[in-house]
Amino acid sequence: MQLIARAVTRHCISRRLCLVGRIHNGPPREGLLKYVDLAEARDGTVGGAFLTSLLRKAQNSREVRELVNEAARRFRGPIPWQLLSAAAHVSAGPSVDDPQLAGTLLADIPRKDIPYIREGVIRAVLGNASRHKNGAVALNAFRLLVARNTPLTATDYARVIHSGIDSSEEETRLIHELLQQPCPTELDPRTIGVLLKVCDVRLDLDLAGRVWEWAAPRRQIRHGDEELCYVVAQYLLLCGRAGNKAVAHQVWQEAKDMGLAHLTIVTGSMLSVLAMYGADGETLELLKDIPPASLNSYMVTAALTAFSHSGNVDAAQALLEQVEKHGSLTPSRQSYTALVDNYARSGDFASALAIIDRAKSQKAGEDDVMWMTVLGPCRRFKNLAVAHIAFAAIQRLGTPEHLASAYVLMSDIYNACGDTVAALRMQQERLKKGLTKERGAVTLVMDNGETHVFNVREIPPALVSAKAAIEQKLKEWSHQLGLCGVSDEPIRCQHSEKLALAYAVTQGMRQITLRKNLRICDACHEASKQITLFESISIHHWDRSRMHVMKDGKCSCHGRY
Repeated sequence: MQLIARAVTRHCISRRLCLVGRIHNGPPREGLLKYVDLAEARDGTVGGAFLTSLLRKAQNSREVRELVNEAARRFRGPIPWQLLSAAAHVSAGPSVDDPQLAGTLLADIPRKDIPYIREGVIRAVLGNASRHKNGAVALNAFRLLVARNTPLTATDYARVIHSGIDSSEEETRLIHELLQQPCPTELDPRTIGVLLKVCDVRLDLDLAGRVWEWAAPRRQIRHGDEELCYVVAQYLLLCGRAGNKAVAHQVWQEAKDMGLAHLTIVTGSMLSVLAMYGADGETLELLKDIPPASLNSYMVTAALTAFSHSGNVDAAQALLEQVEKHGSLTPSRQSYTALVDNYARSGDFASALAIIDRAKSQKAGEDDVMWMTVLGPCRRFKNLAVAHIAFAAIQRLGTPEHLASAYVLMSDIYNACGDTVAALRMQQERLKKGLTKERGAVTLVMDNGETHVFNVREIPPALVSAKAAIEQKLKEWSHQLGLCGVSDEPIRCQHSEKLALAYAVTQGMRQITLRKNLRICDACHEASKQITLFESISIHHWDRSRMHVMKDGKCSCHGRY
């Protein structure tokens, strides 16, 4: 009986896919459509199976569309789901690779026919949309899998989350739904990486911890399992960026237990975490266990950055000399830049300039980034002579972005030295040349995972109702800072981080995470430290250079910002 039923089904599908009537009477067409004309001229009809076979030969989106449009003109009624399914599958495949077209074709299939679509077709569309970051198509394909009661895999969840769906609530729901399921022991580590990336964007260490614990059955190292090594390194860096060095140490210990600590990518990530906090003592301890021959430029730069952030010039100089003497590794330009930064932050500009000359002699060369590390501290130390040297070098080497920043810095340096006329001239010259400095922006992460972006003197449109409360809080802080003898300039100028901080406090937040696209300025840094005393709060302020953990009027950077 089953054989008879299948035969009847095949017959019905065959009849349904049979195209009748002569449609094209003009000259032979090009591309795949010419085969349609040839078949029609030979047989008088064109079958749906024939069109489907042609679809599988399509090499681009145009050919798929032409064949689907041809079917639409020929069929009596809607295009059968079999042909639309095949077209969607091909569009999502490597030969066509068009997620939007694949999603459109899949969406055109009537809901009543979805149960008949092969899982592989829907998953192909989902995977293709995920690779191209097409959240709308990926989410629709995922929902179709749910609608046909298909058992969902961790990979299905990872793909739709990786696609970048617009709704953070939907994204959160999917992650929590996945974490309620047992972690497959054969889980692709890239799935863990996708989930950690979402946590990284949100700076949500609690959710990252849940992901990490959920993935425990998979975190059993196998020889050559490079993807898992990258995931461990990714989680280490996330712990550092989220401002929790203690958790980073726990992960580092896990890496040791798993036999991963000796691997370059993992060790380099831990060094980067230590660099974020300027933990020079821990950096020195870690370096003791690394043979000089195993060091790479990334690890050396991370260690030198840690020494720079802590002010340990001697350790930085000793490490660079050790690398140069060993000869197994040529220090990179970034490594020399880290040492230049160390000397410049300490006010030793003669040594900083000597390191630049040394970089040139070692063929690492110079660039505008290296000279920007010299120019920045000139404002604090009011060293106009060195500032002129650095500024001239940046004019010679700099990109438009760095050149614009250099003009702004030179203006600030002139102001610090009391030459307001020269400061104004620098700003006018910058504007005349059309150089635009990157606009400062601060992202505030709320307790519920939502994010808001603040710019200078600009509150996000969605928070207009909170404007009065923010301004009142800024006035209060301005008065309190004045009593403490701390400049209230960033409040008067409504710097982005002060607007974000004021909003967070008015919302009752006590542990506040801010992320800035530029380095924090000295005025904002000092004001934020004092505000932690006024409000009894802690601030995790991640700027372009490092993490600042502020609490009780102190900062983890010890003033080396």
